[in-house]
Amino acid sequence: MNTLRASLRTHRALLLIVLLYAAAATVLAGSLPSPSDIFNVLAGFLVAILTGPVFILCGYTIRVMVVQRPHRLCHYLYHDLRRYLSNERLLHALPAMLLIPIFASSFTVFKAAIPRLHPYTWDATLSGWDMALHGGVAPWERLQPLLGHPLVTALLNFSYHFWFFLFYAVLYWLILDTRRPLLRMQFLLSFALTWIALGSIMAVLFASVGPCYYGHLHGSDPYAPLMAYLHEANQHIPVWALQVQEMLWQGYQSKGANGDLGISAMPSMHVATAVLMAMMGWRVSRAAGIALSAFAVLILLGSIHLGWHYAVDGYVGAAGAALVWHLVGRMLGSQAAVSAVSMATVPCMSKGGLTS
Repeated sequence: MNTLRASLRTHRALLLIVLLYAAAATVLAGSLPSPSDIFNVLAGFLVAILTGPVFILCGYTIRVMVVQRPHRLCHYLYHDLRRYLSNERLLHALPAMLLIPIFASSFTVFKAAIPRLHPYTWDATLSGWDMALHGGVAPWERLQPLLGHPLVTALLNFSYHFWFFLFYAVLYWLILDTRRPLLRMQFLLSFALTWIALGSIMAVLFASVGPCYYGHLHGSDPYAPLMAYLHEANQHIPVWALQVQEMLWQGYQSKGANGDLGISAMPSMHVATAVLMAMMGWRVSRAAGIALSAFAVLILLGSIHLGWHYAVDGYVGAAGAALVWHLVGRMLGSQAAVSAVSMATVPCMSKGGLTS
């Protein structure tokens, strides 16, 4: 019980942020949910809460098979995990594990509500900014000689979808981590604040659909050659992004009747989150920093090449994530310094009061 109380105190800032965000999402959702809506939310909650641990378990199992190579794999995994997943560790992680699915559900509500709050009017402007920043040529055209090959497209397509698995694995690894309390909380708070400030507030203010949908909203489509190339590449190697893009557009057109996960281009949350993971990686080790930074570059390139985002979406996402990361780090550093001073003062006071 003491461990749980301590964990709740540790997560009080995250708890406040997530509950306020969830309350805003509830207001935004409007009418009371039907029984089927409640069932879908509960099912999504369970999927979200299990996704991260499953990804971590798969990665851990592969690592054991490659590095340790025990004679009795299941026996080794059982005893090692039982030792790792102590009651103290699980109680320490419990508040965050319960809050993350609530946060993810709230984010989905906000994203789906974007066209109700602000029409998609920024695409032409963002496309123009892209051209202006890159010498009058669209970024995808500059990248096409390098990236416009089916195998390269397949690599970027895989990386873009692998982002989901890697993010959840990193997220739940940090949730369960007890060795790096400041880094852990910096990542959790930065993730929540970045997705609120960039993925909800800025996404509404700069409502846009992205290059892959540009032709649906405007008569002239400068991204038609890019989409034509992607469909051609799909004939050789599956480009999963095309199926996801079609699914999202059908959901948008049905106005929620066929499910609406929401469409938003500015800013790129794929890039923002990849940058957060890279900055976290540099704090863990040089190798992790290099690997996650390279992955962030792949995500930025993939966001442009696969038609999801304008380049400026990625630039803003990266800059915004870096700013939030440093602000949260400074706040936590100040709190840690105050706590250290307070703890150092207590023994002096207990010995007869403060000296002049």
